[in-house]
Amino acid sequence: MDQDVILLEQQCLEALRHNYPQLQQLSGSIMFLAEADSPMLTATAWHLAKADNVMLKKLGAKSAILELLDTLVEQRKLRRIRPNREGRLLIEAGQLCVEWLSDGSIPLSAYKNAS
Repeated sequence: MDQDVILLEQQCLEALRHNYPQLQQLSGSIMFLAEADSPMLTATAWHLAKADNVMLKKLGAKSAILELLDTLVEQRKLRRIRPNREGRLLIEAGQLCVEWLSDGSIPLSAYKNAS
């Protein structure tokens, strides 16, 4: 069952990359957090150039990324796959990868100071 969720994650990331080819030009990361009692994200921190953030918003890619991350968190929580609350979406020259982190890995202050 864990393999199904991992396969879903890979397919979703590939679909996002396919739907937004502009991601292939970016490098950065998006940290995310979902509180224990929430099936959805409660905080994100975008570590991309300001111009890249603006472009993603104009294209609708920012919303698509948030929806994708919500879905991935929800699926992991439903199937009780850990870790499932914190992670980082890495974007590197067209490659997308989710790195799941142990709970409490990133202090909340990191979200307040990010773009």
